[in-house]
Amino acid sequence: MITDPTLGLRDRKRLETRARLEEAAVTLVLRDGLEQTTVDAISDLADVSPRTFFNYFDSKDSAILGLREIEITVAMLAETIDRAAADGLVDAVVHLILEVMGAPLTRSTIKEDRMEIVRRHPHLLAGQLAQFTQIAAQLTEAVQVLLARDPRYAGQGDADRAASADLVLSLCGGAVRAAVKEWAADAAAVRARFDTESTSTRLELRAISLTREVLEKLK
Repeated sequence: MITDPTLGLRDRKRLETRARLEEAAVTLVLRDGLEQTTVDAISDLADVSPRTFFNYFDSKDSAILGLREIEITVAMLAETIDRAAADGLVDAVVHLILEVMGAPLTRSTIKEDRMEIVRRHPHLLAGQLAQFTQIAAQLTEAVQVLLARDPRYAGQGDADRAASADLVLSLCGGAVRAAVKEWAADAAAVRARFDTESTSTRLELRAISLTREVLEKLK
């Protein structure tokens, strides 16, 4: 739910409308199927006009996946710094990537529903991964902050740190993409490996594992 007290009434209403559209899109796809889900149907369920729909999304796929501009907040960065200190750089970066890719405006379980939709309709994966590209600059800046606090990167100048951040982000981002594609292609096998975890947690664990495997083999 949208409860941030720092938001003005107009901003809250816009976020609430966007959230209703996202919820309606996901609900309809799971209930009626992708082909039967239209912009008109989404708008009707969200109680807005199709014209209003296009003020928020450029297509029904964008609404289904919740694609939008996402800002890495101070709170998200602080949490990532704490995670890096506790669990390591790879864990923190993978978690941050998945967090910004799937940060919901509505109920937290909508992320699980979206993953089920991607499993049923793998071609939607391209749009979800495109969101990662859209926020790559913000993610790179966040990773640079992490590297500046990591003793292994002490003494690096700004240019070298930026290059290192790009490489770390590319490796972790590639592992996330591989984990999502693996899950979408063979969800049953992945569930069997992590049958006690949520989908997002399984993906995070798998992406971290893949990253570490690559780093170990490159030594």
